[in-house]
Amino acid sequence: MSEKKMITAAKNWDTIAKVCGGIFRACGFVCVVFAVLVLIFKNKMYEVGSFSLDLGFAKFYLSDEYQAANSTIIVMTVISLVLLSAVLFIVSYGIRQLRDILAPMKEGRPFEEKTPRSIRNIAWAVLAGGGILQVLSLAESFLLTKAYPFEEIFSSDYIDRIEFAYNIDFGFVLVFCGVMFLSYIFSYGQKLQQESDETL
Repeated sequence: MSEKKMITAAKNWDTIAKVCGGIFRACGFVCVVFAVLVLIFKNKMYEVGSFSLDLGFAKFYLSDEYQAANSTIIVMTVISLVLLSAVLFIVSYGIRQLRDILAPMKEGRPFEEKTPRSIRNIAWAVLAGGGILQVLSLAESFLLTKAYPFEEIFSSDYIDRIEFAYNIDFGFVLVFCGVMFLSYIFSYGQKLQQESDETL
């Protein structure tokens, strides 16, 4: 990629990143506001008939008996909204770090001193965001088993017992390692650029 193309691409990416960062921050604030509203208005925040169990390949629409949001459902909703807002703010932080990387690129200088640090910050954001998403998934699954009487809902002579399995996806750790490795590559590139500039 020529320097002119790199500068043009960096400017375009920076514009997109700026817009996306604003969107993620706004969504994060919206989640916080909804979490507060759920705490205040409780059942009034839920649409009548909206409660269902989604097992991926099958969706069970619950009867009127289970349409009221009990305290566990409310806690689950608030925790989900708060953790989701945290993830959105982390993504916004990662985008800000990306814009710090793009800033010198817009001037034709991809290997600046701050670039490796910004990439490492993105890696830590990936690790934190991925970890929070996994905690959110586990918390939702656990609270869902407490919110509904699964034994009653799925009571059948064909079912001997119900067993719940909680899984964690560590894919975000691999992404963290990949981005962290990229930061070391940029750090090496920055040193080479510095040596080249000193030679000139």
